[in-house]
Amino acid sequence: MTELSVLFVNYNSWRVLAAALASLRAHPPTRRDGTPMPFEVIVVDNASPQRDPEAEAEVRVLLAGLGGELVMHHENGGYAKGMNLAYARSRGRWLLVSNPDVLFTAGCIDRLLRFHEAVPECGAAAPEGFFDRGLTCKLPPNILPTLGDLVGTTLANLFPAWNRWYSRRRTRAALRVWEAEESVELDMLSGCCFLMERALIGRIGLFDERFPLYYEDTDLSVRIRKAGRRIHQVAGARLVHLYNRSGQTDHALAMARYWVSRRLYYRKWYGPLGGWLIDLAGRVLGSRWGKARAARNPHRVWHDLGASHDKPVLRLPRPARRFAVELALDPKFFLAAAAFGSGDGWTPSDALFRNFGPTTYWFRVVDLGGRRPRELAVYRCTLLYPSTATPEPVEEVHHERA
Repeated sequence: MTELSVLFVNYNSWRVLAAALASLRAHPPTRRDGTPMPFEVIVVDNASPQRDPEAEAEVRVLLAGLGGELVMHHENGGYAKGMNLAYARSRGRWLLVSNPDVLFTAGCIDRLLRFHEAVPECGAAAPEGFFDRGLTCKLPPNILPTLGDLVGTTLANLFPAWNRWYSRRRTRAALRVWEAEESVELDMLSGCCFLMERALIGRIGLFDERFPLYYEDTDLSVRIRKAGRRIHQVAGARLVHLYNRSGQTDHALAMARYWVSRRLYYRKWYGPLGGWLIDLAGRVLGSRWGKARAARNPHRVWHDLGASHDKPVLRLPRPARRFAVELALDPKFFLAAAAFGSGDGWTPSDALFRNFGPTTYWFRVVDLGGRRPRELAVYRCTLLYPSTATPEPVEEVHHERA
């Protein structure tokens, strides 16, 4: 009898899906007594336009070995619709919902199962998410979108001083999760991977298919909490999330669906007021004045490390007993991962650096040695890849008025 169903939705992600399945094969679930837990794997492909025959063949071989099923969907109806199709074909008591761009580590699934079995009020169990195979960089905890947060992020986009206040607040909230040594309750889960029981899904449903991409996990989080259950990040259940590999293959489509889902979320849970506020924020940020304000760098001082093929080297203004390095693609740091270090400098590990792509990165170093986190410095660097020439690293210090 199948006890666990592992569900994936694939879109142009054959190679990372193969790696996810290989990691699942290497670290399969077990029962409480240590015996193998019977499980099934169901993959729904959302009509991927980019075919990779070699990787697709590898996926089919791995699924055959796992006794899995590949469902070739006739349309790209969105992540929610694809996952609901996988759920409808599943039979397990436990449902592990997963993106294809993940790697399971030893004991990850078992820890999720044992926690959920032991905590009756748990509605969803989520792993600790890491950006790299070396488990040195923690992914950002999701912030549950509220009307207050909508107003806060809009103001933070427009006014540098407000952005700095919002950033400090977000960092303190994230540190509660990043530094937790025990399992910790979350405001919302991440759709990249979580475990739920079929009985609860039968009561509240899985994903709302009106969300074409993004916010389907946010909506589910609200429904879990309204059902009187809690969402937990389980200590020691470690997962590598290679982050948004499907979205990167068609960025324009992903962003168009993001904005549709964002407006739907606020309309669904906050009614006409939510719809009015999200539309107002869109009009303000889309205006000429709003675009000009949002384009400003919110930092008074930042260090430009220039463009290079090599690892960025952050030299701190003073040594710190312990610090966090927040990594983001935008100087506003609304969504930031974090690595930790000590001393007077930091550079990413080899495993972490391999995940970096050719783009501009922002780093914010926060001293954790005092009563409150305190910003030490902000850095920007542009990574070049591939190229035949490596420029000499340049560092400039930029000052900007708030």
